[in-house]
Amino acid sequence: MERSERSILIDADVVSHFVTAGEALSFNKIFPHNPIFMLDKVHAELQRWPSDVLRMEVSVMLSKKIIRLMNFPDDNEAIVKEYAWIKSMLFKGDGESACLAVVRYTKNILASSNLKDIKSYCLTHKIDYLTTMDFLCEALRRGVFDMFKCDRFIQTVKNAGGKLPVNGMKEYNCRTIDFL
Repeated sequence: MERSERSILIDADVVSHFVTAGEALSFNKIFPHNPIFMLDKVHAELQRWPSDVLRMEVSVMLSKKIIRLMNFPDDNEAIVKEYAWIKSMLFKGDGESACLAVVRYTKNILASSNLKDIKSYCLTHKIDYLTTMDFLCEALRRGVFDMFKCDRFIQTVKNAGGKLPVNGMKEYNCRTIDFL
């Protein structure tokens, strides 16, 4: 299979999982051939979160180019209309609406763990997506994380009130990611 170099467009929940788990600096090592971007609307959303640590870690990730900032394409009428429709009809937040609209009209891959909000939209519009668990599966597969580190990541996120579908990697069936 030919290696894909498509960009990953990240939503706030996946960023918060990695920051909470203390693994923000590992982010771009997991899918090294796919640059990770954060829309300015997602960045603005994260800057409103009450955690000083999260805001500081996001700044570090951006300054070290682990994640790159991307302006919302206000000049693309189709994306702007889709963004407005998602916000008004699907009742999604700014960051999530922006990510969904942009990935619909680009070849980017969405990274979001809020499956209840994104999965149906992604299936309808044939959008490829990754979740935090997909990042952990790939980190394990590549040797970036071992099983202990993955389990610690999951427990740290869950203990902080984050939502992940399992308590440990052995409980999770990694899906085949054939679009990368």
